[in-house]
Amino acid sequence: MDPLWAELINSDWHDYRGGGGREDRIENPKWLSQFLMRCGVAPRPLPGPAGREALRRLRAVLRRSATALMAGEAPGRRDLEAINRCLADAPFTRRVAAGGGGVALELVLRADGIARILGEVAASFAELLATGDPTRIKVCANRDCGWFVYDESRNRTRRWCESTECGNLIKVRRYRQRHGGSKPSPQARS
Repeated sequence: MDPLWAELINSDWHDYRGGGGREDRIENPKWLSQFLMRCGVAPRPLPGPAGREALRRLRAVLRRSATALMAGEAPGRRDLEAINRCLADAPFTRRVAAGGGGVALELVLRADGIARILGEVAASFAELLATGDPTRIKVCANRDCGWFVYDESRNRTRRWCESTECGNLIKVRRYRQRHGGSKPSPQARS
């Protein structure tokens, strides 16, 4: 499963088959509900127009920052400030909880709603900045796709967002090109 930051960047969906279609999944209630659940937020009510615009702004910040990291550069100062604002708006407290034969230290977010969502996504990217490997950030090798991925493979050879989708599509296209076939028919992609 992709990290939250990559999932938000990839919410600006492009038709990976090359048809030119595009969808801002932030406006898709089903996608948004699933994304909110991944962020640990109840999917109802869905964020209103201002909340969705805040998600789009953070998406742009994360896309620029991830692109900079892929180029071997640091994210821009303003982008880091935007990430820090999201983190500051979603503060947390620590709580000691007993259970499972021991005691654990838990982080409890004090924010809710859009601040919590932005904070969770910003935290996932901040974790990448602090402890991740920026050389593992990649863009799907299908030029029609453009999805960002974090390559967790042992030998760092991940090329596709999904090998069953973009990987197969490109392999079939190459095969048909070598053997004089036509372009494959479009397939549905969730």
